[in-house]
Amino acid sequence: MFKNVFGSGFVVRTAHVILTWVITLILFLHDTELRKQEETGQLVQPVLFVLLVLGSVLLYFAVSLMDPGFILSDDSGLQFTLGVTEEQQDMIPPTTKSLRQRRCGHCLLQQPMRSKHCQTCQHCVRRYDHHCPWIENCVGERNHRWFVLYLAVQLLVLLWGLHIAW
Repeated sequence: MFKNVFGSGFVVRTAHVILTWVITLILFLHDTELRKQEETGQLVQPVLFVLLVLGSVLLYFAVSLMDPGFILSDDSGLQFTLGVTEEQQDMIPPTTKSLRQRRCGHCLLQQPMRSKHCQTCQHCVRRYDHHCPWIENCVGERNHRWFVLYLAVQLLVLLWGLHIAW
């Protein structure tokens, strides 16, 4: 499920986490709204802000270390059924016609539809969206929802942090 943590993305991940927590610490140490609320005992907003930052960091690690849907073998007989229950699979009528698959020009694996070879990772990825340099991982079938959730939480934290700093 997780790639090697100490790969090429280690420096990017470490810098992201350090920067996130340093900015959060600065917002609490300087004369800001969060510090004033903390000093007066109103802890709802400071605790909520810290929880959002923590959630953002955890989502960042989940998305950056998660398998995006790499195609690892040439199993053309196996169908990938992520998110499909047995009951739903029984509802789909069996077909004798096989799905058209093409061979990747780089790794020579058979690619299911909507798959693409990532030049950075050197793997074929199901439902490839893009390779994100900030998470040092591809965004594909298995981590796309988590990536969008991470972006939403990160945007919320950034906007709130800018409001506090302003």
